[in-house]
Amino acid sequence: MTFKFAHIADVHLGFEQYRLPYRAEEFREAFETAIKKAVEEKVDFILIAGDLFHRSNPSPQTIKDAIDILSIPKEDNIPVFAVEGNHDRTQKKISAYHLLESLGLIHLLGFSEEKKENEYQTTEKVNGKLIVKGVFEKGNKSIEIYGMKFMSAAWFERNKLSDYFKPDGDAILMLHQGIKEMMDKLYLETQRDYFEITLEDLPDGFLYYAMGHIHKRWQTSKGLGIVAYPGSLQRWDFGDYEIRYRWDGNKFSLQAGEDKGFLIVEDFKPRFIKLDVRPFYDIRIKANESVARRELKRLVAKIPNEAFLRVHIEWEKPFDVSFLHDVFKVRYLHIRTKFGKASLLKAKGTTASEFFTPMELKVIERVGEKDFEEFDEIIKLILEGIEDSTNADKKVVEKEETEEKLQKTEPRAEREIKVQKAEKKVKKAPPKKKSDILAWLKG
Repeated sequence: MTFKFAHIADVHLGFEQYRLPYRAEEFREAFETAIKKAVEEKVDFILIAGDLFHRSNPSPQTIKDAIDILSIPKEDNIPVFAVEGNHDRTQKKISAYHLLESLGLIHLLGFSEEKKENEYQTTEKVNGKLIVKGVFEKGNKSIEIYGMKFMSAAWFERNKLSDYFKPDGDAILMLHQGIKEMMDKLYLETQRDYFEITLEDLPDGFLYYAMGHIHKRWQTSKGLGIVAYPGSLQRWDFGDYEIRYRWDGNKFSLQAGEDKGFLIVEDFKPRFIKLDVRPFYDIRIKANESVARRELKRLVAKIPNEAFLRVHIEWEKPFDVSFLHDVFKVRYLHIRTKFGKASLLKAKGTTASEFFTPMELKVIERVGEKDFEEFDEIIKLILEGIEDSTNADKKVVEKEETEEKLQKTEPRAEREIKVQKAEKKVKKAPPKKKSDILAWLKG
């Protein structure tokens, strides 16, 4: 006789992702679908490995959603065991989990201030602490379910899991923690540093380690046991994409992401159950405006209208990206840009401004940007620079005249000589004809 159970994690009820209220409804629908599928699979029990709620103080509507959905397995006499995650745990004695437990909808596991003894829970004292664990009997076999709410890395510096969790027989350990080896194995755009333990920190002797906290699916072994993350039920962000397109300078390459869902575990072997959730698409391109416009339009037919889409554009110079709203008719569009000017000088500790005036930098930038066809624009810049220089000289003259007035001891003849020299500087006006510019610049 074998045990069959559902392993769900990172539900995040009440999450209005990107401040969109309807996303909270989609998170609710995903949880309801997962619970109904678990019941259809005729599981013996259900595990929720943390972050049932998105916040530690869920709204009344979110609490009602949890009550309604968790009433489904209760009607079929399927117990639900749970631990608090980092999102929904609280430092107070009572959390939303305790409310659900008081209604008989879940059985909360972990450190406790009071003993709990019932059909599905028992309490033992280990190293001076009360620990509530789950128990489930089927036929002539029984299994123990240990668990602990999310703990920070600081807690693990002072404590060891093996000091508190020591299975006697067939047992499961449920935790909401990140494992370093998972971070090293997977590239996560977010959650890169979300680990508090290593595989070595997991206590030996468990047949299954039901993990939560990391939103991607992952599995490995620990002794004779399986360590498994089912991932989140919904896509958490654009790093958790369904499809990603990357521009390599010539074409877009496609990268497929992962499906979302939960695990059905039978005889301690996990099987993934896929859920149909909101598609997330991610596009990244490094190109100028004309290339970006042309190539992104070619992707339109490949992006479904119901998708959430992020477009990341990178180039040396800024340009208007508002055209993306006309190109992509998707449910939600997030535009991210990274614009900057190409470095003119590569020498360490050297900047272009040390060698060129602002006017000269503008000219260099324009010439390098295009095929040097707009001669009129370049000449205009040069003339504007000369005019700025002339105005600067005038300001110098005015300053000198003010200083001369204050210097009463200075002879009048010397003051007149200074003024005459300054006037000579400003008398020379730029030519009206572009053909005379070189001769005029030479003087």
